[in-house]
Amino acid sequence: MEAIRLLMNLSLAVLSAYMLLNVIRSIRGLNKLPTPRENSSCGRRISVIIPARNEEGRIGRAVASIMRELGPDDEILVVDDASSDNTFSEALEHCDERCTLIRVLERPEGWTGKSWACYLGYLHSKGDVLLFMDADTIVRGKIGGVCDLLREYDALSQVPRVRCESLACGSIEVAFTSLLRITYPYWDMTDGRAWLAGAFMWWRRTSYERVGTHESVRNSPVEDADLGRRAAEKGMKVTFFTGRIAESSWISSWKEGMLTLTRIMSARAPRPLMAFIVGLIMIYVAMITYLTPITAILGYTDPIVSFMYLVSIFGYASISFTEVDARPMSLALAPLGLILLSVAMIRASLGAKIEWKGRKLGLSE
Repeated sequence: MEAIRLLMNLSLAVLSAYMLLNVIRSIRGLNKLPTPRENSSCGRRISVIIPARNEEGRIGRAVASIMRELGPDDEILVVDDASSDNTFSEALEHCDERCTLIRVLERPEGWTGKSWACYLGYLHSKGDVLLFMDADTIVRGKIGGVCDLLREYDALSQVPRVRCESLACGSIEVAFTSLLRITYPYWDMTDGRAWLAGAFMWWRRTSYERVGTHESVRNSPVEDADLGRRAAEKGMKVTFFTGRIAESSWISSWKEGMLTLTRIMSARAPRPLMAFIVGLIMIYVAMITYLTPITAILGYTDPIVSFMYLVSIFGYASISFTEVDARPMSLALAPLGLILLSVAMIRASLGAKIEWKGRKLGLSE
């Protein structure tokens, strides 16, 4: 009994210290990121490229939101990636003379649908600045300051701001962003850890061409992250920036979350043995979080140590609300999201088939 108590107290103390350390790292790291100045202007032509596949009910809002922020010489290119719904007609309904709509009928072998759609948009674009924006992203703030940051950086993305309407989305997103800040923090753009997020991703045109465009990541299931990594490897300046200029929607169910996370992790999944080890640690953290109050009552853990653990683990996870617009209950369910994350990582390491928007992804998709 005493040995078990000692072991459990020690594990909780170590985890508490680690989480508190990451609270400090996250606050300091996020404060280091640039923030666009509200009154800045761009002064260059912007080409907004929106790849879309079966985005009926979302694409119209995305187009309307960015059009309000564009000047008369800017342009929007909506690339409909063989949608089977009314994506094309909905986009057309919200467009004006600044819009170009492109319909993908065929895609070369070896390309994922999104990479090909982004590349087609680039080929038809004329702007000095390229903004790649997801069809479920809504622009809520002024974009001039973001464009102005490209005078200093080659490429940048906003620290993701995700709107969750379901508890599944909120719980998974809180767990995912918490893990992301530890493994691939937004403020660490060193080789091997650099990445970008495609929901609201900005490039100087010349830098995008120098990195090889989407053609260089044509078969990647996480083309946005890989473009950022390639740019850092070539010595370019890439960064995330803070703010709430754009907001995206995400998954709506636990099943969709599993598919999404498996796709994301497939690009950098560890080997199966390591995935199982890390997965078991994540499951242990999730389970002990729920069991700690019980173990304290039963005398298996010290009440003060148990309290400090819960404060540190939920304190760190609560930082995710700067990135996630979700109900507070999502924080309580985040350990379930962590378990799903571990399962998705193991599935990805074992080469599980990746499906996204009705397609099985791979070299030939």
